[in-house]
Amino acid sequence: MKLFLAIDLPAASKKKLDQQIEKLKKDYPQFSWVTPENFHITLHFFGETNQLERIKKKVREAIYDANLFYLYSLGANLFINKKIVLYIYFKREKRLEELTSKIKKIFQAEEVKKFVPHLTIARYRIPSKQQYLNLKKKLQQLPLEIDFSIKKIYLFQSILEGQKPIYKKITSFSLLIPLR
Repeated sequence: MKLFLAIDLPAASKKKLDQQIEKLKKDYPQFSWVTPENFHITLHFFGETNQLERIKKKVREAIYDANLFYLYSLGANLFINKKIVLYIYFKREKRLEELTSKIKKIFQAEEVKKFVPHLTIARYRIPSKQQYLNLKKKLQQLPLEIDFSIKKIYLFQSILEGQKPIYKKITSFSLLIPLR
């Protein structure tokens, strides 16, 4: 099974985000848009594995003392790999950085670059320079405003059916509520 660890947005935040990107989706119907039920922030990708119980045990070890936290959207942008990827980025959150660092360490993952929380909203082939500049400008002007608390993280299974994946929650891991 193909597994990844992620933050699942609350239903209300998914709905609000979908409404906020509605015009962009109409302007670019040819893009492959992520469905709201699949909105998530990947913390760690395990890939194809049969080590489910080992992964659950190690995640519990990594997050045993992790406190809940909040995420606040800052804007939208894109990056180019083999395709363009449109994403939402968030305000820097020290607790999330510590959490992902512990997870990477316990799974002995090579940390290629610093973890930057982002939520992918669409993918498409690489556009022309003019299209790219126009899209970049629209993303910078996109009025985005979502925020939510993170009380749990989830282990998901990615199941490919047709062209779009289905993400199935396998288990959840609760974060601590800090004492006041």
